[in-house]
Amino acid sequence: MKERPVLTSAIILTIIIELVLIILVYNKVGTERLPYQIGRLAVQLILILWVMNSKSNIGLFLLMVYHIVTGLLGIYSKGSTELLGQILIGFHLIIGLVIYFHDWIENKIGIKNVG
Repeated sequence: MKERPVLTSAIILTIIIELVLIILVYNKVGTERLPYQIGRLAVQLILILWVMNSKSNIGLFLLMVYHIVTGLLGIYSKGSTELLGQILIGFHLIIGLVIYFHDWIENKIGIKNVG
């Protein structure tokens, strides 16, 4: 992961945001949504571990799909009209694209030579 700083940063940001969301939701509604939140975190951690321990890009693709689908599903959720809902939708869509195009981004900003 050392050679992929954009991907590493995106993954760290994803974990931080998810943990903050778990805390905020827990403080607002209690344990009602905690199993769902922990399930989402577990899926992400499994995919992240797959990305870190595999040369295959399947885990990376699935992590990107997870974020894109979550963002798209968020558009039609009941909280999507609130500012936080809109920010989270944008975050998922953007982080999905960053994960997918991390090599290109690193090459463009000169962090890594691709190829």
